[in-house]
Amino acid sequence: MQYASAASKPEAVARMYRLGGVTPEPLGPGSKEKRSALESLASAIAMDLTATKGKVECARSLAEAVRVPWDSTCFSAGDTITLVGMNRLVDGVVDVLVSRNPSGERELIVDLMGLEPAPRHDSERRKDLRMEMIAPDVQKSIAELLAALSQSGEAPQGVEFAAASLDASEVRFDDGTWRDDLGGVQGWLNFAEDLDTSAPDAFDRSLVVALGLGPSTTDVETVSARLLERLEKATALRAKFEESLEAESEGAATLGSATQVWQDAWQDIEDEDGSESGGPIKAMADTWPIAEFVQLAKDDDLELSPSYQRADVWPTADAQQLIESVLRGIPLPSVILLQNADDEGTTYEVVDGKQRLTSVLRFTGNHPVALATVRAKAEEWGERYLEHTFREDYPEFRRLWKKYEPDSLTAQVERLHYFPFALRKGDVPSLSGDLEALRGKYYSQIRKSTITVVGERKKVDSLFEQQSKYKLPVIVYESVTPAQVHEVFSLYNKQGKHLNAEEIRNALYHHLALMRGLLVTAGDSASVHQVAPFLAAHWDDLSSTPEVLDGYGFGKAGYKRTKLLSWVLAGLVVEDEAPEITRSTAAHISGMLKGVAENRSHALREEQTVLDAMLLLDHAVDAHAEIPEETWSLSFKQQAKWQELQLVGSLIALAAARAIYEESLSDVVEAKLDEIAQTSGSAAWMRPKKTQSKEQWKHTGRVVASFLRILDVEPEHADRAIKARFGSSGIARLVRMAEADEPS
Repeated sequence: MQYASAASKPEAVARMYRLGGVTPEPLGPGSKEKRSALESLASAIAMDLTATKGKVECARSLAEAVRVPWDSTCFSAGDTITLVGMNRLVDGVVDVLVSRNPSGERELIVDLMGLEPAPRHDSERRKDLRMEMIAPDVQKSIAELLAALSQSGEAPQGVEFAAASLDASEVRFDDGTWRDDLGGVQGWLNFAEDLDTSAPDAFDRSLVVALGLGPSTTDVETVSARLLERLEKATALRAKFEESLEAESEGAATLGSATQVWQDAWQDIEDEDGSESGGPIKAMADTWPIAEFVQLAKDDDLELSPSYQRADVWPTADAQQLIESVLRGIPLPSVILLQNADDEGTTYEVVDGKQRLTSVLRFTGNHPVALATVRAKAEEWGERYLEHTFREDYPEFRRLWKKYEPDSLTAQVERLHYFPFALRKGDVPSLSGDLEALRGKYYSQIRKSTITVVGERKKVDSLFEQQSKYKLPVIVYESVTPAQVHEVFSLYNKQGKHLNAEEIRNALYHHLALMRGLLVTAGDSASVHQVAPFLAAHWDDLSSTPEVLDGYGFGKAGYKRTKLLSWVLAGLVVEDEAPEITRSTAAHISGMLKGVAENRSHALREEQTVLDAMLLLDHAVDAHAEIPEETWSLSFKQQAKWQELQLVGSLIALAAARAIYEESLSDVVEAKLDEIAQTSGSAAWMRPKKTQSKEQWKHTGRVVASFLRILDVEPEHADRAIKARFGSSGIARLVRMAEADEPS
């Protein structure tokens, strides 16, 4: 029989033990050889390695003794010997033994070649992911990305990361050591919780769950594709994080702000990943004359500001330049619409192009908000033909305004009411040639002026009020599900639209009374009567919430206030089968809204229940605002302005307590101020060091449990009270997570 090197690590390890005359031990997690295997092999040539530190050093000493080459292909990160290294050592020892006893060569070879492979770790037997089976190009890509993420550099706050400075060639899949390499950089991948490194199968199960796959997934191609995608995202976001840090030296960023940008980017990715859906999407690409949009607005069939859209309006200078582009015949980007058809007709929501259409409607005096204001003023002033004057002679309308109104009609007031604006005055290069005569004038003054547009001499009004060669490209989504709406918005984000996660969520669920109630209560939608009329009767009470949140530093930008209230409510009411919350904040909020949307009998589909929920949130915010700022420990609050995580935990507790104490909550809180300030109170509520979702939810649970204890509220009592009002409660689970994390 001819001798051949071992084909696998289990075979090589079995030979190590046999050569040393030692009973084989199972391989460790990740198909790792144990130190005892090296010591056994060394004993075969009467070499003692017990005093040598580390497996790699043991192997290096043994390689020198048997005179075989030892290089970087023989070992990898995590003090692990590769199959190449193990075979060099075993084969070297065999050569030494044969040279000492040539007559025993055949017996030795027969003995070694007939061995059963060393047993695997009990939890590993054929359950691990066979990553060595994936395509070589995928292996190479994963290895390169792992190596890139392992390089030294500063990490975001709360991200545990020890740079290994790997080379891609050091990442190996045949011996399971890829797990060590991935575990070392997992902080950059922003998983909800740490990967389980107790055993290979536990690692693999935690990995597939972290990648958003089912826990029983074993298809290595699926896992490797998802892992590669995650690694690519992590590498790109690390590069952006490092770019943000470069601005720190110039005073434009801090480690904290760069970390927040990094976390927000991951949250947007999580939200986009959750938006994927199936089925065809029916869309139409076309071109419409401007007059089509104007007529839709006049007929009240064009929703310029659905509740999920930003409420801001372009500065007048930007709007003027847009109109100048139209007058010159410059093509504009596509307007993107969602079509809604029912028994009453067809309407359109503006997904992209709101500012462009708003500018056109303002300029021509056709904006619905402006016309509603004019009609109200006509009745108030007793001017029967005011709307006609507004459209046909805007300068005369301005004179009437000055006559009847105490406030001047400034450019800011005009912008607020969506009134017309004049074209720019002076030497404006874009208004030259036959456009020069239009400078400084309103649309009503230039409607009949003749200009050249798209090669034709036409009156200005033909461009805006009639069929014209000048058209706007338009994309109309005709048949889409709510999930596909989310998917469409995510697609446009990638192409430059830049709706944030909250705006996408608001678009997806704005048909729910709950979503509209949150928007209005947070102050991110000022149209109480239009968006959430069921809150109007209690607005004097609810209006304190946006005022307090403004004072805490949560302004209108990015719907942060809506996110905050949604986060608190989700913590209060979301109850599912998962024993712990591990998903991101965005996913948890979306889970709450999705549950309400899909369950027609859900309590929070009822406007009265939503009103109750908004009042509960408002009263919790009011109770929080009544606590003197100096009561809160600086170790808890940490910043001059409140941070989301700290505020959410305390608001969940106060809302739960409000469900018990009702109007007397303020008195209870006032009596407990000293306890809130003590070391066992807010001073003990230390922010988690890790940024992972699970750790943040545990922290929230600790704050809730401790705060309720201070307020003399039994968590079980609060849990029952919340469940009675809203059909479910998340209080018990949050408290359990906190208790499970406490040292025994």
